[in-house]
Amino acid sequence: MANIIPAILESDIHELQHKLDLLAEVVDYAQIDLMDGQFVETVSVRPEELNSLRTNLFLEAHLMVKRPAEWLPFLNPDVFKRIYFHIEAVPKPAELISAIKEAGFEVGLAINPDTPIEAIKEYAEYVDGVLFLSVVPGAQGREFHPEVLAKIKEFSLEFTGPDIGLDGGVTESNIFSVAEAGVTNICVGSAIFANGDIRNNIQQLKDKLS
Repeated sequence: MANIIPAILESDIHELQHKLDLLAEVVDYAQIDLMDGQFVETVSVRPEELNSLRTNLFLEAHLMVKRPAEWLPFLNPDVFKRIYFHIEAVPKPAELISAIKEAGFEVGLAINPDTPIEAIKEYAEYVDGVLFLSVVPGAQGREFHPEVLAKIKEFSLEFTGPDIGLDGGVTESNIFSVAEAGVTNICVGSAIFANGDIRNNIQQLKDKLS
């Protein structure tokens, strides 16, 4: 069964820590969306605030930022285990992949809905995961792009090494189709945090996968 990974987008570091504390009672893994107001219009918590986070969760950082290399010094490998950066943001992805690995992290590539998968193919064998964005990045609750599922199916036929993740617009109505396309890590934001009942929301999503 595919993994359901809560995705957190916060501009307040205290609220971010609060959500991590709540999730620690329910899941083992979470994703934090980090944004600079340049690569996307939204601004999340600042990089210098990240060192204050404390959690036993396996955390991945999804860097939706224009200069991801500049965020590396603020990401503690004892807290963050994997870093995703956007292929669209970096002119020399191979160099950043090496830098992230040398800093002690797993590394992943993120790709926007309208970017062809050819952009990531030459790097796929060197990363731990690929994260397909199924919404235009920048905010939670945006419209799901179902055509991304066809790209995932094509990618999964060619590459079996990296985890395949999908992020954006996942609900009870489409999560089965997402898993059926070959996604192993399904990142969910709004559908998990919408009404405050995190445990029940996650269970309802899991029920749709069984």
